[in-house]
Amino acid sequence: MYLQCWAVMCCNVPHARVFKASRSNNFYMAMLLFILFLSTLPVVYTIVSIPPSFDCGPFSGKTRMFEVIGETLEHDFPSWFQKVFSLVSNPGVILPFILLMVLSIYYLNATSKGYQAMNLELKKKLQNVRRLNTWG
Repeated sequence: MYLQCWAVMCCNVPHARVFKASRSNNFYMAMLLFILFLSTLPVVYTIVSIPPSFDCGPFSGKTRMFEVIGETLEHDFPSWFQKVFSLVSNPGVILPFILLMVLSIYYLNATSKGYQAMNLELKKKLQNVRRLNTWG
């Protein structure tokens, strides 16, 4: 019992500053992610759909702005880098990576809830032991 008490007091100490957004059960983080998506949407739309002007620096003579990326990879980098970039940018690699990130977020969320439940259980156990020690 003393070992559990020491573990609760030393290892499972909550952060000194409690944030109000942390109690909202991921709503705050989802809202931030949604706002980030909304703020990048006009930039992505501009890059993908609007053709650049004829005297627009590096984009002059191009039909779309993102064509500069392919030309840069083709002319300025070694051929092995272009092969690696094409393999990494393949949807068969990107989609499992995104799935892995989502699963890791789910796992970390589940383990943090498990640690919170364990902390509550140990605190209740310590309170019961303290109550029994004061009566006995």
